Amino acid sequence: MFWLDRLVEERIREAQEAGAFRSLTGEGRPLPPDDGGPSEVWAAYRILKKNGLLPDWLQLRKEIYAERALVRQAWDEYWRAVEECDRNDPGHIAILHRLAWRYRELARAINKKIDLHNLRCPSLGHELIRFPEDMIEREWHRRGESPP
Repeated sequence: MFWLDRLVEERIREAQEAGAFRSLTGEGRPLPPDDGGPSEVWAAYRILKKNGLLPDWLQLRKEIYAERALVRQAWDEYWRAVEECDRNDPGHIAILHRLAWRYRELARAINKKIDLHNLRCPSLGHELIRFPEDMIEREWHRRGESPP
């Protein structure tokens, strides 16, 4: 690869002599510190970061972190309704069924994103845990009760 290094150096020197690097932003100042150390993909990550772009799995991760609050909120809303519920009132039971359905749908939607994230992320250490879609039923079972 020595010939390639020489070719690159020669092209850089020719561009410098032609003035291609004059009046660039930050000319004459040291490069700002970088988060990552040297690696094969350093330049690519630096360009992505500078332009506010992320690999698709990291973009999915940001969306998942933002949306999981909605799933937790649906969970809390269901259990608040259980505490206020009159099990003899069909209207209250219908509300509980609707809230349970809402939790399952939100969990299902975020799990699709989690599955896609886990397929695209570079290692097992970056994978995210899915939300159990049947968590309400599991909680009722754990309590030794049946859902209304």
